[in-house]
Amino acid sequence: MVVVMYLNKRNNMELLEEDLTCPICCCLFEDPRVLPCSHSFCKKCLEGILEGNNRGPVWRPPFKCPSCRKETPQNGTNSLQINYSLRGIVEKYNKIRVLPRMSHCKHHSGQPLNIFCATDLKLICGFCATTGDHNGHTFCALENAYEQEKAAFEVLFQGVESWHSTDILTCLETLEASKKNALQLVSRDAEKVSDYFVKVMSTLDHKKNEILSDFETLKLVVMQAYDPEIHKLRAALEEQRRALSIAESFGNVTDPLCFLQQMQEFREKLRVVRETPLPSRTEIDVGPTVRNFDVNNWDSVKLKDVDKLSVPHEHSAYRSTNLHVGGIGRGKVFLFFLCLSLCALMLLQPVSLTAVSTEVFSLSQACLPVVRHQWRELVNICTYLMDACQNCILNLMNKTVEYIGCCKLL
Repeated sequence: MVVVMYLNKRNNMELLEEDLTCPICCCLFEDPRVLPCSHSFCKKCLEGILEGNNRGPVWRPPFKCPSCRKETPQNGTNSLQINYSLRGIVEKYNKIRVLPRMSHCKHHSGQPLNIFCATDLKLICGFCATTGDHNGHTFCALENAYEQEKAAFEVLFQGVESWHSTDILTCLETLEASKKNALQLVSRDAEKVSDYFVKVMSTLDHKKNEILSDFETLKLVVMQAYDPEIHKLRAALEEQRRALSIAESFGNVTDPLCFLQQMQEFREKLRVVRETPLPSRTEIDVGPTVRNFDVNNWDSVKLKDVDKLSVPHEHSAYRSTNLHVGGIGRGKVFLFFLCLSLCALMLLQPVSLTAVSTEVFSLSQACLPVVRHQWRELVNICTYLMDACQNCILNLMNKTVEYIGCCKLL
């Protein structure tokens, strides 16, 4: 009995709601205005229709009633009479009914979505139904749309259940496995690249240390070539300074014995200074030991040949900065070969050794000053030969190191 009464009350409310609904927006009247033809509409609905009509020419045509199409002079919605009785009934009806909160249209502010477009299968408002993209579509009440969409939901739900989820899962697992394998390959290649560059950097560091070590060896060669000459010249300058000091003290010496002693020391210092040989300008070379050295020449070296990098001096003999063959006079060479000839003569004719010795002795007494000078030149020649031998040994060591490096690469 209670259920029957509730259903009857609900039906009566629905019938009453039909009379309180605006024909334009299909919602309860809001600020209803009555036209001269006695039909009532919401003020906002009438303003929307008038606004659409005013977009045309400057001349405003008469406004036609949306229900009976009777023309009404267009003087604005504010000139229309408010339907107070209808507004009061709507207010009382809103107090006694309980309705769920409706969503509002995104295109028309404040208009509820209370109409279902059966053509587009979506909720719309009253303005959307009369104007815009839904003009001429089929509409239905929310209750009927609810029943239709509920049946459609069952069909769609069965389609979702019968979807090939197993095939999708299999394909997903295959893709994930392929992704994992691809990432592993990329990581492995990245490790190879990292190891390769670590090896290259290690080789470069080793080659850097090796080449810098070669330059340290070059520094030693330069010092060995220049230091003896510098030491000789410094010693000569020191002897000259002492000789000048002795000469300056002569003015204060009046004792003959002291004067003669200092004079003897002065002569000795002067002899040392005069006998110190000065290197000629051709024998002094203060230029770099490695000529035309340019690291840009290494730009053309391939990565695989990094270990074969070498500085230019590794392919040529060290330059001697002490003495040069071009600086040796012809007399020195002649004296050297003369000594060799005398030695060979004594070895080949041992019987006449005494005669030869006597002749050499007499010759030496006559040419003692010349022989003494030539003897010093011979010492210089021997010094040069010793330096040349040292350079040959260093070149041999370099060639040996290069050969060992090539064997390691092979």
